[in-house]
This record gives sequence, C-alpha cells and structure tokens, in this order.
Amino acid sequence: MMKKFIPVIISSICGSLVFSALFMEGGYIDFNDLIGQFISGFIVIPFVFVFGIPFSIMIDEIIRDIKKCKPLIEFVLYVLSGVIGTSIILLLFSLDDGISIFLEFKPFLILSLSCSVPFGISSIILKYVFKTVSSH
Repeated sequence: MMKKFIPVIISSICGSLVFSALFMEGGYIDFNDLIGQFISGFIVIPFVFVFGIPFSIMIDEIIRDIKKCKPLIEFVLYVLSGVIGTSIILLLFSLDDGISIFLEFKPFLILSLSCSVPFGISSIILKYVFKTVSSH
C-alpha cells in the first residue's frame, strides 16, 4: 500500500501547483499570495484519495495479465482515468449548478490530468523500481 501513498503525495503537490496557477488572479503576485494559493490548492487531496487510489487498484487489476507494452497501456489508462474523474466530478457538481458547470470542463480537465498523470508516472516508476530491486 506504500506504493499508493507516494503517488498520492506527488499527485497532490502537482495538482495543488496547477490549481494555484489556474485559479490565481492576474497581475503581480508576491510570495505570500503564491504560498496561500498553493495551500488552498490542497483541496485536490480528497479527490486524489477518492478517485486516485481506487482507479489505481482497478488499473493494476486490468494490466495484470497484459504482457506487451505494459507501462504504456498503464499510462494511457491513468490519462483515461483523469478524464473519467473529471467527468464524474463535473456531473456531481452539475446536480447543484445545472449544465453551466460543463463550461468549465477545460480547467477541470487540466487540473485532473495534472493529478492523474503524475500519479500514473510515479506509480509506474515505483512499481517497476520495486520490482527490479526486489528481484535482486
């Protein structure tokens, strides 16, 4: 399970950085504003836990029997999980806001991919590094 928490941390930091960049007001921003926006970006952490770990377990189950191009297929599945996660989140928000939330699909997709791609890359690297280290 440790192989899942390291990607969660990396993904949360990347998602928080992108959140702060996407939703930051224009103009001059000093260091305190940047840190404040970065900390408020940690709102992505619950979403990473709720979507990232179950999707990661599901992806591990899907690729278990695949022999060829395993890391590439796994990476594509993580990107797809980011798109699916964005769609689910926007569908949940649309229950309250109506259809207008879908106008914000692009920033939410960028935010979601900024979480799912680092999660996938770090998960793939950790999986194959632990596999090669444990085989020696």
